[in-house]
Amino acid sequence: MEQGAELLFGYRAEEVVGRPITVLIPEDRQDEEPRILERLRRGERVDHFETVRQRKDGSPVEISLTISPVKDAQGEIVGASKIARDITDRKRAERLQQTLVHELNHRVKNTLATVQAIARQSFRSGLLDSRAREIFEARLQALSRAHDLLTRENWDGAGIAAVVAQVLAPYQRQRFEIGGPELRLTPRVALALTLALHELATNAAKYGALSAPMGRVAITWTVRPGDPPQLALRWQEHGGPPVSPPAQKGFGSRLIERSLALELAGEVHITYEPSGLVCDVSAPVPAAWENGVEAT
Repeated sequence: MEQGAELLFGYRAEEVVGRPITVLIPEDRQDEEPRILERLRRGERVDHFETVRQRKDGSPVEISLTISPVKDAQGEIVGASKIARDITDRKRAERLQQTLVHELNHRVKNTLATVQAIARQSFRSGLLDSRAREIFEARLQALSRAHDLLTRENWDGAGIAAVVAQVLAPYQRQRFEIGGPELRLTPRVALALTLALHELATNAAKYGALSAPMGRVAITWTVRPGDPPQLALRWQEHGGPPVSPPAQKGFGSRLIERSLALELAGEVHITYEPSGLVCDVSAPVPAAWENGVEAT
């Protein structure tokens, strides 16, 4: 047995010489060898046959086989030449690529569903006026910035502080008080939180604290002990004009209170205090979010 084959299968030459080739074939693939032999008897060459073989220690190894019939001077088949290539790394890369493509397809579909919902609500009046277009484009830009953030993180999630900073980037930083422990969010939660914070910031700029020179917004979060731990996030405005509950809730309020609560599997409450709007978010912190965060 050649050194390469010894490295591939783990057998020394003296351990396998004289033994049937089936020693290398897993139980569930024993039918492959008769089919290969039949092709060789017909004088056919087997090119790049991808299969699985078994090492000495019983572990599987993915290989590509090229097998050619060996003929004597009279043209009679007297044996076979077999080349086995280890394709484990390539097959692993292919599976990873398939997984990534599937995940990307899933996320694109989710994003398109979100865009569809935004468009439906933005243009529900049936009039494609300039104001409706501005609202729609601003929501898409917020979604796009969230995608940029997640792409920089290889779609492995994003820190909550980074999500907050990304949403508030268009505004003056000194108008905000931001604080809380680092917590890594899944991509889906990061997108949902982005849209909710965008709606809160947009509303504050139009009617709330950010519409007044001295208005401020505090965005704070903690992780409370529990099984599982609980995220408590608060958006609190102060220093703006007096606030009163709206006669009818718009898309932004519904997105915050319903969609965000659904994505977080938690609760979201908006209260219209005279001193400023308050939005409280409470949600369990699953293991998938945790990144060395200690409950406070």
